[in-house]
Amino acid sequence: MKKRANQAALERYRLEHNRSLGVVACELRTGKGLTQSEVAKRARVSRLWIERLETNQLNTNYLISRLDQVACALGVDLYEFYKRASEITGPPPWLETEGSQTDE
Repeated sequence: MKKRANQAALERYRLEHNRSLGVVACELRTGKGLTQSEVAKRARVSRLWIERLETNQLNTNYLISRLDQVACALGVDLYEFYKRASEITGPPPWLETEGSQTDE
């Protein structure tokens, strides 16, 4: 029988994944030699929103359409953007690693 994921662990994962989205945005932006203003203009969002994304200071959930705009402005598709963030974050707590299942 699978154990239900701990709510605190889920919240920590959500926060870490959001932080990782900002890390990915910053890495892609700096890797392409772009400023926050240039990315904001390409993505049709404010520079302040880009800054807050990169520094994990957004107080709301991300709109998927806005993240898609940012990903496109950085030259990647949304799947690649999330994939890179997931590589930083690691597997979510509700996915058990191989060999960790217990029979009860």
